[in-house]
Amino acid sequence: MSFHSNNNSQKGLAPTSVSRRLVFLGIFLSSFSGLVLEVAITRIFSAAIWYHFAFVAVSVALVGLGASGLVVHYRLRKISENWAGNMTIAAALGVTLAIPLSLFVMHSLSSHVDYLPLYMGLFSIPFFFIGITISAAFNAFARTAGRLYASDLVGASAGALLVVLALTVLGGEGTVLMVGLVSAASAVVFSISARDRKKIAISLAFVAFAASLIVLDQVVVVGGGGEGRLFSIPTDPNAQKDLPLFLKENPRASIVKTEWNSFSRIDVVEGPLTNCDNTFSDPNNNAGQQSSKCAYEGLVAKVFIDGGAGTNIVSWDGNPESRKDMSNWMQYKPFTMMQDPKVLVIGSGGGRDVVAALASGSKDVTSVEINPIIFNTVKEYGDRAGNVYTHPYVNANVDEGRSFVSRSTEKYDIVYIPFVDTWASVSSGGLGVSENFLYTQEAFQEYYDHLKDRGKVIAVRWLIDSPRFVSTFLTTLERNGVPQEEAYKHIMIVSAQSAKKDPSGTMAIMSKAPFTEQEIQYLYDFFVKEGYHPILVPGKVALEPHSSLLNGQITLQQYYDMFPTKAYAVTDDSPYFLSYEKPFPKVLEVLLYVSLGIAAVFMVGPYVWLRMTNRRSSNAFVKSNNNNGSSGILRTGSIALYFAAIGTGFILIELALLQKLVLLLGNPTMTFALLLFTLLISSGFGSLVSSRLTRGTSAKRLAMVIAGIASFGVAYLASLSPLIYSIVSEQFAVKAAVSIGILFPIGFLMGMPMPTGMRVLKSHAPSFVPWMWAINGGFSVLGSVLAVLFSIAYGGSYAMLLGIAAYIVAASVAFTWKQRSKRTEAEEGILEL
Repeated sequence: MSFHSNNNSQKGLAPTSVSRRLVFLGIFLSSFSGLVLEVAITRIFSAAIWYHFAFVAVSVALVGLGASGLVVHYRLRKISENWAGNMTIAAALGVTLAIPLSLFVMHSLSSHVDYLPLYMGLFSIPFFFIGITISAAFNAFARTAGRLYASDLVGASAGALLVVLALTVLGGEGTVLMVGLVSAASAVVFSISARDRKKIAISLAFVAFAASLIVLDQVVVVGGGGEGRLFSIPTDPNAQKDLPLFLKENPRASIVKTEWNSFSRIDVVEGPLTNCDNTFSDPNNNAGQQSSKCAYEGLVAKVFIDGGAGTNIVSWDGNPESRKDMSNWMQYKPFTMMQDPKVLVIGSGGGRDVVAALASGSKDVTSVEINPIIFNTVKEYGDRAGNVYTHPYVNANVDEGRSFVSRSTEKYDIVYIPFVDTWASVSSGGLGVSENFLYTQEAFQEYYDHLKDRGKVIAVRWLIDSPRFVSTFLTTLERNGVPQEEAYKHIMIVSAQSAKKDPSGTMAIMSKAPFTEQEIQYLYDFFVKEGYHPILVPGKVALEPHSSLLNGQITLQQYYDMFPTKAYAVTDDSPYFLSYEKPFPKVLEVLLYVSLGIAAVFMVGPYVWLRMTNRRSSNAFVKSNNNNGSSGILRTGSIALYFAAIGTGFILIELALLQKLVLLLGNPTMTFALLLFTLLISSGFGSLVSSRLTRGTSAKRLAMVIAGIASFGVAYLASLSPLIYSIVSEQFAVKAAVSIGILFPIGFLMGMPMPTGMRVLKSHAPSFVPWMWAINGGFSVLGSVLAVLFSIAYGGSYAMLLGIAAYIVAASVAFTWKQRSKRTEAEEGILEL
């Protein structure tokens, strides 16, 4: 089949010589490549440098895509007659070449953050080429933009689904190389559509080249451990992350295993390891000398997550009596207050906390670990780790903590929440933009509800977290009928090394019932004897300003204002417990300025260039005449504002919904895959039918569609949170079905504004199509940063509200557009399905 158009003089892929199905397939593969590459380099940047550089990776993708639109826009009239065909093939092959080059450079430079601009520039190249392909197709066939955009979104949705499998099977680097293979395949498709045998042969050669790189990466090892593969990306050795710091402190240790899944990279380190947990050691201990409180662990291995947070696999023979020493560690001493306590450990990691609970006398320990790689790694150590996860007293689960607790009907004596991040990772600010639903007000309410009458929630973190724990505990207790002046009887906080200065490991305890005199004396005597630093102990110690708050002398707001870092309790709407800087992380401020600059360049740059070159299309108006002789006018500014608004609104609502629903589904892997797949494929269906739904009085109908998006957004703001809490304990299949039902309607409508705007633009100012593509991409960068910034500062609901406002702006702009002429509509009608 072939395209039909009455405008055969237009440059582009010759409408009579190109199979529309092949073009759509090529766009599908290009979009698939872009989504998979974006997710893969997000994981690579997070593991190799820091978590917050994942946002840099997203910006790299969107900048590359947007810049491609500018290039197509500038070169539109200077490329040969078949420019689109040549450009799409060359761009697809360019992706295949750029990807291994980018990986190898980052591998050779050991991921040093000093070269971050270079990495960004290199990884933007494949996105630039992918954008060239899509932008060229939209310019050539803007009047079939609905079907092109559908192919684009369906390809991205397929990428969202399959990237989970690819990361697990191929790892981060292998997944990136796979993108090169898919891009080469798209070049074959475009070459076949152009009926050029030479280009087909060249493209097939590139397919073989890309496939060979994947094989080489999987089988060729140039060094020891998981980081010895040909294209492996190591963690920056100079970064203040746990893995490189640990390897420096233990020069004879080495990485023996590296494994990926969709949300983490796991590195397992063995060798002569430091058998001392310094987190709870004496602050006056001389360097290089073990303190009496520096606990001997007998490490078998240490496991690191994304090169950062570490968890220990301890040597154990399976007999609880053999590790009784652990029951006298500060963070485990509360286990010994009860006879055979029933314990829930959330985030059990390498299993050390489970061993400690058993050693402290528990015969009923439930462990929950979210990462299956860590869980299976511990099991692989078998007898060396005491078979801890198959021990008869242990009920081990691979699950997300909040999801598990929500479904559980059990009551526990102790709900224990250990930490895995070190002070290096906390103080660097690298975790400041990472969500954590384990420490929200709603989470502690759930823990409280799962306690026995005298049960206790124990959280172990850093001194800097103490004010937040006080705020969270006080809020939780008040919600459950404990007056503020009585709350101090339920709270105990002690720090290992200092009550005033970090780094100092800190334990915070909230008791459902007031601590008994025996419990208070038992723990207080232990703290004093061992030289620990009590911060809050009922009837014994109450340091300021905690004492003034608990006595009712100051309000919570006054309490918050007394600390240089954030001290308020976080909520599920803004679950950024590890974001300490006021009002938001500095890295976000930098990203905000950068994204504003990118958006401004994409918005203003081409317009200034057009005015300087005195092109006719650079006038303040883009004119068209309708069939009655009157002048229909579209202002250039209104066109740009429209595409900027829908680009910002789409990403804001998308990210706000992802944050909301990740709590519902629990498992981050399935959440990401299911939600992104549903949203993109529903948008694809929406774009597919957009040409029919918005035909006729298109401006009015388009405005109504966008108003529908805003209406769904408002409805979600009002009803989504209550709905999530009402079904969070249901089976995963039920929650997945509800999530699809929530996402599909709004996704369907969000797929319409972009292709409809492209068709309108093609009728009035065809040379502006690539420019508007660039504006849409540039403002998507800004929207992604605004989504995180608003979520941290105010909450995800406000990010959603901002997205709704952006769509209202777009609807207002669309409503002002003059109706297109019947002649233009008739031309569009020729392009049949």
